[in-house]
Amino acid sequence: MLRILVRLYLIVATLLILSIISVQMGFPYLFRSEFKAEMRRDYTNEAVLLREYLGPVQDSRQQARLDRMNRLNPQRYTRLSAAQTQALSPSIRDELARYQMAWAGIGNNSRSDVYIALEDGGVLEINAPNINDLQIIAYIVVLIVMLAAVLMWLTPHWRDLEKLRVAAARFGDGALDARAKLSDNSSIKQLCAYFNDMADRIGNLIKAQRDMVNAASHELRTPLARLEFGLVNLMDTSKDSNSHKRIQAMRKDVEELDILVGELLTLSMLEQSPFPEHAEKIMLEDFLRAAAGISNDELHLRRSTIVWAIDTSMKEVITEPRSLGRAFSNLIRNALRYTHSTIRVRAEANAGSWNLIVEDDGVGIPEQERERVFEPFYRLDRSRDRSTGGYGLGLAIVKKIAERLDGTARVDSSDLGGAMFVLNFPLRNE
Repeated sequence: MLRILVRLYLIVATLLILSIISVQMGFPYLFRSEFKAEMRRDYTNEAVLLREYLGPVQDSRQQARLDRMNRLNPQRYTRLSAAQTQALSPSIRDELARYQMAWAGIGNNSRSDVYIALEDGGVLEINAPNINDLQIIAYIVVLIVMLAAVLMWLTPHWRDLEKLRVAAARFGDGALDARAKLSDNSSIKQLCAYFNDMADRIGNLIKAQRDMVNAASHELRTPLARLEFGLVNLMDTSKDSNSHKRIQAMRKDVEELDILVGELLTLSMLEQSPFPEHAEKIMLEDFLRAAAGISNDELHLRRSTIVWAIDTSMKEVITEPRSLGRAFSNLIRNALRYTHSTIRVRAEANAGSWNLIVEDDGVGIPEQERERVFEPFYRLDRSRDRSTGGYGLGLAIVKKIAERLDGTARVDSSDLGGAMFVLNFPLRNE
């Protein structure tokens, strides 16, 4: 908002200064005849007094009187030499002959470079400063008053726009009940009403979507459990090996559906409850090893190893164990899905924060898709293979958990050759 105020003031001040300059520099040429008439009215009395004062004396005595006047008003009066008089433009010499005074048309007003013909045939030039100190002070005062007027006009707009900005920011951060409340006299009351109506509609749509996902996920749990139970019974009663293989394949499909329902419920819970639970102190390395949820047999089967590189300064951290464990487990599972042989887990301290890093030596993630991998249900083309592809919810859950813990999640390339996921969390004290 301050930027808007400064920009508005600079624009208005610049236009005002340009208008003043245009008036002072342009009007004497646009309205030349009017300026000449005003000059003759203003300088007639001074010209008469100058002729009476300088007329009786000649040469050095006249110059002495000019010097005396210039001491009172520095550099105002100058007697032109014959050569200087001859160098004047014909129009000025013609005016001097007709009116005994002339205006050179140089300067920003009619009281600049005025010529007066003396009785002895000489010409006296009057030099008036274009802008004096008082004029500068007056212009400064005008600019200050203009700034005060802009402030008086903009302050209520500023206050109301700030309320609207805060409400929009809260709404964008997930507070669907955020609304802007302005007085009835606000000049942006209509804009506020449009925002609140839009927020109501969006909030209702999101709530309806979440309720539908929750209801569908919960309702799916029961038939999935029945299918699993039925398939187990069917396998026990069947003696055909081919039937056993088909039943086992169907059980695997049911298991995948059950995992998908669980992830949907987790994501919905994170969206509806963005604030973390009670934080506690944990032994970081022991906690991460337990939360990984990958057995040595599974690592051996996939011919992979996990390299642990936990900074000694990160022995203990304060966090919400349940959320951190779920995010770390998802990252480890994701790395195991794509790695060739090595997964590296690092934890390091920064100034006021710490990083949890999971890397693999797989094929990596293209730079143009690194932001989208955190979107729900987004999967890379190569991950659509059943052998590697998930449901596109694991990394979305990771990002939600990072935000829940006041942190951030990003993906980069690893020096191992694959992807590097970095979770950054603030360091908390007791």
